[in-house]
Amino acid sequence: MRSPFSIIALSVLAAVPLCSASAQRDALVRVRVVDSAGAPIAKAEVMALRGLTTVVPGALTDSLGRRSFTVPHGGDYEVVARRIGYQRGGQFFSAVRDSIGVIIVMRATVTSLPAVSVTAQQDVKRRAYHVDADDIAASTRPIIDGLDVLTKLRPDIIYSRVPDCAARYIWVNGKRITFPPLNDALAVKARQARRAASAVSHIGPTGLATVNLTIQSVMASIHPEHIEEVNFADCDDTSVDKVKGNSAIFVTLKSGVAFEPGVGSYVLQEAALAPNDRASVNEAAMATKPSAYRNRLLGVYDELTGEPIAGAEVADSTSGTFATTTVTGTVSLAFLPDGISTLLIRKPGYPELHLPVVISPKDSLPITLVLSKPR
Repeated sequence: MRSPFSIIALSVLAAVPLCSASAQRDALVRVRVVDSAGAPIAKAEVMALRGLTTVVPGALTDSLGRRSFTVPHGGDYEVVARRIGYQRGGQFFSAVRDSIGVIIVMRATVTSLPAVSVTAQQDVKRRAYHVDADDIAASTRPIIDGLDVLTKLRPDIIYSRVPDCAARYIWVNGKRITFPPLNDALAVKARQARRAASAVSHIGPTGLATVNLTIQSVMASIHPEHIEEVNFADCDDTSVDKVKGNSAIFVTLKSGVAFEPGVGSYVLQEAALAPNDRASVNEAAMATKPSAYRNRLLGVYDELTGEPIAGAEVADSTSGTFATTTVTGTVSLAFLPDGISTLLIRKPGYPELHLPVVISPKDSLPITLVLSKPR
């Protein structure tokens, strides 16, 4: 027979989880939205996302560019800011403190000019071999992980349409991932698919069974909301001056996100206090004295008159770092990292231009670019 004391003790213990659940805290998030000069941006729509799901609906910043809200304590979130006339801004943070400050720096954008590529062939390749955060956010299909991003949004990257030209290597944030732990579930599926394909040898493996298991495992460990952009350099692409730089997938993660093989992508704990200030990044890059080959020059000229175009913005599409052309129409590309980058060239009155550029000891000759006004 139980004593009354033991019954009381059991009742108290049973009540503890209920009290803990009801006492769950929220984290207060204070967001400030500014432009590249540090001036506040009023009436910017600010929302909070967890994964690809909206946690806090959008609301406008006040006259000082401020917006505050609460989110459940713990977990990783992304604050996104949008306003007409500015590029989309975002910053990840971990809700590990009771009060968190986030600064989002937004850069003005030219909204009246259509986007074009250097050539029609490059434009076709870019559409097939490139996907960015906006493409992922706009998808109406369920996106579970980075592998879903490729198979559902850009199948040309992962399912080669050219014989013997499939993706063989994968890079994340500029580092080639070699011998990562393989995803057990994907490995089982691959074996099953190959076994099934052996019964119809005249057809052979199809779908994910044709995809490198290392690439599958890495992409499956990356959260889709952590991806800034993905690019693919096919087997004919020799523009990436790195070993294993062709037949390769290049993944760039958002600010405040890191990657570790076997762990996947994750938000850095200190990201909540690190402002996404591209202006300061630009100053730091320009303050560093580059090697001679990294001081490659780009010249921008008008097609009709042949005159140099001054004041054209030349930006790295990945980091947002930029510089403007001088009165001679030239600009140093010292702010670009080694390897391949995609430049975005803007000048009011001219169409926007995307230009792939390689920075390496072998690629140091000046680049001449001709812009033409719409007729």
